[in-house]
Amino acid sequence: MASVLLQYCVLIVLYHTGLVSSFPYHHVKDGQYACQNTKTRNQLLFIQVDGFRWDYVDKQPCGSLPGFARFLREGGRFCWTTPPFPTLSFPSWITINTGLYTETHGIVGNFFYDPDDKDVFSLYDPKSFRKQKWWTADQVGTVAEKAGLRTAVFITGLCGVPINGVTATFCAHVGNTPSKQNFQHSIGKALDKLSEGFDYVQVYTALVDDVGHAKGPDFPEVAQAVRDVDSVVLHVLNELQNRGLEDKVNVVIASDHGMTPLDPGSVMYHEIDDYLDTTLVENIAEEAAFMNIKVPKQNVDKVYEQVSKIPGVAAYRREDIPKEFHYQNSKYIHDIILLADKGNYLLASRSEKQVPPRNDNVFFLRGHHGYHPREEDMRGIFFAKGPAFKCGWTLDPIHMVDIYQVLTHILDITPQPHNGTWAHVEGALAQDGKRDGCTGTTAVASP
Repeated sequence: MASVLLQYCVLIVLYHTGLVSSFPYHHVKDGQYACQNTKTRNQLLFIQVDGFRWDYVDKQPCGSLPGFARFLREGGRFCWTTPPFPTLSFPSWITINTGLYTETHGIVGNFFYDPDDKDVFSLYDPKSFRKQKWWTADQVGTVAEKAGLRTAVFITGLCGVPINGVTATFCAHVGNTPSKQNFQHSIGKALDKLSEGFDYVQVYTALVDDVGHAKGPDFPEVAQAVRDVDSVVLHVLNELQNRGLEDKVNVVIASDHGMTPLDPGSVMYHEIDDYLDTTLVENIAEEAAFMNIKVPKQNVDKVYEQVSKIPGVAAYRREDIPKEFHYQNSKYIHDIILLADKGNYLLASRSEKQVPPRNDNVFFLRGHHGYHPREEDMRGIFFAKGPAFKCGWTLDPIHMVDIYQVLTHILDITPQPHNGTWAHVEGALAQDGKRDGCTGTTAVASP
């Protein structure tokens, strides 16, 4: 079954000729549209599973994932989602939650540098990334709160950080050590919030991502992490049924990126310091697949000449960054960026200008992301079910900018201007209350 589904996903990309939408639109930006919501609002549970690659479910033996099997039978999936550039957690999650490309929402990496304030945004330092100045783009929860909805968020590190002066009605920190137990606990509390009548509940877990980095995407430990998530998904489905919420709550499961292996002997490690004279630069942000380098204007040509010699790595001046990346128009995107080909890894500089600081533990990583968005291993997932969706659907891949408009549609709130395209997603949604393909559900015992 899995192989048939994979073949189908590939075939529809090759042969699909496009859909012509008859659904009403309103114009929000040149070339960008969002749906005009005209339906009764339902609740939304948004489960964010970090690092869940597009094919993880399909690679499992038939019958080993009863939760996902039931979920996709009662709902459906897009074959995969293409992440924004760079394919890193913070940029991708904010794209999903705003519908904006990275250059527009401004969270341009997991680590980046503000040259005006000589300040850094660092994934490893909550004090740095919780500063309000970074958070300027309204997210789904922000828009929902402004519309008078109640939102609850279970997330790592960002509780209480206002976005344009708005915070969630309820927020809980999920802990820094991802585990099945922590995920189950957050889901249990999230279901309670839905029972209390909260409109939008968001739950985050890094369980799959952490194991993918540590062991590599093709190892048994990742398969077990996927089964752990599956058991939680099955619990969600049964609990929604038990609580009488099945016909009221939509559930969306999405990820921010995939994972590619870093198998010993098959990866070329490149010391940036072997090529770059760090006295010529102001800051070096990121490592591994991607770097964002701030260079004084008089040194750009010289630095570009140096880093262009790194094998297996593309160097771009800011003005030459490929348009498909939508990665130029932010003050945090600097003079030169580097993008490694899959199978190559940029080691951090030993200079004090490097963010994050050099850590040689990276040699023990067996999986990573951050590579070109079109790399197959970088693809993510979007699964959905509930009263807003048809049943049993599998549709063309979408870009992660397309997800935001689905979430605002479910919540019946007016979206902010965004980069999504409604025609890419409308085929998944029930029209006029008619849920094509839906014949009822059957509870399955949770493991």
